[in-house]
Amino acid sequence: MTIETNTVADWQDAITAVSPAVAQVVAAVLQQHAEELAAHFYQVMMADPEAAPFLSHDTVQSHLKPGIQRWMRVLFQGPGSDPKAVAALQRHVGDVHARADIPVGLVSRGMRLLKTRIRSLLVQSELDRQGLVDAVGYVGVLMDLAFSEMSSAYVRTHESGVRTDEIFRMVTAGQNAALERHKQLGALSEWENSVLRILASATATSAVLTMRSSAFGLWVQHKAPLLFDEMLELQRITEQIQSIDATLLPLLLLPPSDGAPPVEKAGVLRDFLADLEEMRFLVNAMFDRMLDMEVGRDVLTQLYNRRFLPTILRRELDMARRQQNTFGVLMIDIDHFKRVNDGHGHDAGDRVLQAIAALLLAHSRVSDFFFRYGGEEFLGVVNEVDAPHAMMLADKIRARIEQAVIPISEEKSLRVTVSIGVAMHTGHPDYRHLINQADAALYEAKHAGRNRVVMATS
Repeated sequence: MTIETNTVADWQDAITAVSPAVAQVVAAVLQQHAEELAAHFYQVMMADPEAAPFLSHDTVQSHLKPGIQRWMRVLFQGPGSDPKAVAALQRHVGDVHARADIPVGLVSRGMRLLKTRIRSLLVQSELDRQGLVDAVGYVGVLMDLAFSEMSSAYVRTHESGVRTDEIFRMVTAGQNAALERHKQLGALSEWENSVLRILASATATSAVLTMRSSAFGLWVQHKAPLLFDEMLELQRITEQIQSIDATLLPLLLLPPSDGAPPVEKAGVLRDFLADLEEMRFLVNAMFDRMLDMEVGRDVLTQLYNRRFLPTILRRELDMARRQQNTFGVLMIDIDHFKRVNDGHGHDAGDRVLQAIAALLLAHSRVSDFFFRYGGEEFLGVVNEVDAPHAMMLADKIRARIEQAVIPISEEKSLRVTVSIGVAMHTGHPDYRHLINQADAALYEAKHAGRNRVVMATS
């Protein structure tokens, strides 16, 4: 059985563990008191110094209170509920918590708070003593299962985000990575030359550092794993260093009186040089993979790949919380792009996409981020702006694109327009909410006639 099948079976068992009558009473209590429970929950959480930075009054009132009421009603809807859908909802909540970077400890604290409050409401219900015991157990099991499902989803999403953050740091530090490659290949050559000089001059062998103790060897042990974790090339380089230090280097440095015959020593030297050459190849291969433009940027437009959008938005959300500023998201779509591909071919479409990407970068601020979001869609993150300023930036981009003449061949040029949806961060802790708002505003711009900018409504 798969993990998902086991999970659904757990939910099914929990839902059917009590009589339908008890489950219906619990559902009725939650239905009646959902608003009161949500108000109590956020009153306590907003007074908590650890939780307060993730919450604002407007966000709680407009998004979070209605959300937690829906969550409670779905979780405790009773025998008619769909276990698969209930489990999926918990995973979704866990994903949201991870995207908002809300600590798991806060979620656990909130679950305990709700359990206690629900128990006090059940005590006042029509249930007899046994029914009350069954109801409290039922609530506890379902909430424990919910927290377990949320936590698993949280860990998966959070770990994926951490890996993406690391890759993004490497991509944005591409020049430093290129410098690091040059530096380490130089350190490898320097150690090789020191060995060859000693062999040529018959100097005392104590002057030779083992490869493991050389600058290159120390880098392989301590720094390289941070950059190239789990790469097979790094494992191979580590094995070669051990082999060189344990076998080849001692044979090469034996005094002539104790050493192997010259022909045999020449073979050892060939193996030594071959290993070093392979090491250079492996180092280059690792850095090439790290600096591959496809990892960090869209190949066609050279804008950031959308996989890094969560990294940027989590960072902007954190800065907005700490610095009490705001930022916006621009969802940009090329109008009638299908006509370009159908009428002029996909090569012409590619040239239009490249030109739009160049215009986005040329007519935005250096602090803003632009992504190839998919197809003919782009997404911008504009920071430290209010709504009027974000609209002004978006309309400037729209106007510059409308004015641009885009060559698609030596003989032909095109003009295109774009529609833009703008959404401002208003305190909601989940960045997906902001993207969805910008997308809805883009739809409005398209529906209203295209070649325009529309601001999302709350």
